[in-house]
Amino acid sequence: MSIISNILSNTSLWELMVLAAVIYIATQPELRKRITKLKFGEFELELQSLKQEVEKGKEKIVELEAEIENDRRQFEDILQNFDPHAPVSQLAEARQAIIAEARNLSETDSLADYLRLSASAKELYVAAVSIREKRPVSLLPELIRFLDELASDSQLGGFRLNTIWTLTSGLHRTLIACIRDGVTPMPDQQTLAYAQQVLLKLNNHPKVRADRPDAPLKGIQGPIKHAQSWLEKAIAGANNSE
Repeated sequence: MSIISNILSNTSLWELMVLAAVIYIATQPELRKRITKLKFGEFELELQSLKQEVEKGKEKIVELEAEIENDRRQFEDILQNFDPHAPVSQLAEARQAIIAEARNLSETDSLADYLRLSASAKELYVAAVSIREKRPVSLLPELIRFLDELASDSQLGGFRLNTIWTLTSGLHRTLIACIRDGVTPMPDQQTLAYAQQVLLKLNNHPKVRADRPDAPLKGIQGPIKHAQSWLEKAIAGANNSE
């Protein structure tokens, strides 16, 4: 009852009349066929217009679902046609196919499904290349969480170092997208601080330290360092604005 009372106390009489009329008409199929417009004072409701907008919304949802399904099929085809353990030089064709598909992605949430330790080498490679190309800011929390899981595993999940380099480079590029280029949603300060901790942890991992000992910044430590620099800028900027 308190909820109803609160609604009534914050709703004008004419708004309640409109709501009651709409509810009544919605329950009367024959009446809906005959009435095309309702008017209460200055408020006018075009029922046909509303119906058209609803239909347009349904069409857009169907189109989006079809696009997402097509994206999934395209990636499945790519997954079947390359060896993720082949020498890096031999992955060029597969990498270009993934990049081309990533550019046309309708949504990027599906990539989050591959950010798990149980993912196959193919799945994570596709995710890493796609993230590096697409720079999906909305996936930053999932990407940071997964890098934390990798850093916590003594074998980095068993994934090859080139894939992890691509993934950390993807993080670096995605941070540039939101911090420098203003792509939203901008991660909150807690997420940025967590990312700093994760990158430090990953940088200290023995397998990461052993990657390209002749030129560490050409290995995984390179994108880690660049990502850390952008995080420092973002956090410093936020502190200065307070």
